[in-house]
Amino acid sequence: MSFFRKNPVFTASLSLCALVIIGEGALIYERYAASQAAAARYEQRKGELQAMAELAPPPKREVAAAIEADLAKAQGALASMRSELKGRGPAAERIRSAKVPTARTDAYFDLATFVEKTREAAVAGDIEIRAEAARFGFGAYANEGPVPEHIEPVFRQRLIAQYLLDSLIEAKPRAIFSVKRERTVTKAEREARVAAAANGEAPPPDASSEASEDGPDYFAIDPRVTARVPGFVDTTPFRFVFTGQTSALRTFLNRLAAFDLPVLVREVEVEAATPEEATDQTAKDGESDAAPATTPVVRVTTPSAKAAAAKVAARVSAAVPIVAKPLSKFTVIVEFVELVTPQAPSGDAPAATPST
Repeated sequence: MSFFRKNPVFTASLSLCALVIIGEGALIYERYAASQAAAARYEQRKGELQAMAELAPPPKREVAAAIEADLAKAQGALASMRSELKGRGPAAERIRSAKVPTARTDAYFDLATFVEKTREAAVAGDIEIRAEAARFGFGAYANEGPVPEHIEPVFRQRLIAQYLLDSLIEAKPRAIFSVKRERTVTKAEREARVAAAANGEAPPPDASSEASEDGPDYFAIDPRVTARVPGFVDTTPFRFVFTGQTSALRTFLNRLAAFDLPVLVREVEVEAATPEEATDQTAKDGESDAAPATTPVVRVTTPSAKAAAAKVAARVSAAVPIVAKPLSKFTVIVEFVELVTPQAPSGDAPAATPST
């Protein structure tokens, strides 16, 4: 110790050398760690480059140009689909320009007017409306309008039902037995269902007064039949039950195939109508427009009576065919289809949307 005290310059020089050696060691270690990280990054990039080289098709400029062309084609097809799903003609224009009622009273009178005019059209077409179809799927509002949060979706369903019923009445069925729609879902409930489906969760319970999915007004469409895709495609289904000749069904389906509104036929059931279903329930005094089973017996006693009997028999044979056309009972399920506007992601940059 006395030596270092007696030679302070040497001690300071020795301490400085020690510090330099320690600093050099730390620098060498840092450079070594950096070289190891660079080597790891190099191997990672090398693997990524190798993976890209093995892609099919390879990432060349020609392939990129082809992908851009396919993207432009897909965007054009999407724009065409969106245009088609907006509908065309008076029906589509009526839906686009319709003014939604603002109060329950206005919504009630709108539905009452719709029911009255549809009944008048059916009567003019000599079409029977059975009791279950008397309100055309809106019996829940026979005495009052929908609650405020359901005014808009019910009004929209009414517009679609009007187009479908007008098309059905034009097809001249014998009788309309029932008209049912899906339970009304508000926009908030629909968004909650979409969010639950995206997260793989069960849909939230409905707090609606229309909670029944099956009844005089409502039915639940089979999930295997519906065209609905949560988050992408939404639908408004209806079910019609009516009787008539096969030509009535054919005319109805051809009318919907004109695609004035984006309506898809999802299911058609055909069965023979029972005697009760084929009988006109509106006939008076026990009369029916069904063909009589037998020809009335005419007793002939005098020549004048023979002539009268011949005239009666001629009228009966002319009015009643030997083989009457059978009536069928049809159940048709249709869906009004519309695309769901995609929501922007929660990231900082908004998602790019294709131009339409």
